[in-house]
Amino acid sequence: MAHLTVIQMREYRLHRMEVVDNGKAGFSVVIHPPANRGVSREVTRDSLTVTLADTLNRAKAEIDAVMGPKPVPKPRGFARPAR
Repeated sequence: MAHLTVIQMREYRLHRMEVVDNGKAGFSVVIHPPANRGVSREVTRDSLTVTLADTLNRAKAEIDAVMGPKPVPKPRGFARPAR
């Protein structure tokens, strides 16, 4: 029987998340940080992270913990710049 593996790369806050989905055999999420920020690590599944979406959210939370709080977005509008 044919074996199908789906690999998806996602970017989040300078990190790459590699999602490998093996169908019924399961899935894995590996976080690849930028070159100067450490080594790759796999997000392990436990009783709290059952689905792929839970595991992706946990990976994002780990990245947020490493990177710190997100910067406040710059306001965009139709106002003229100050002189």
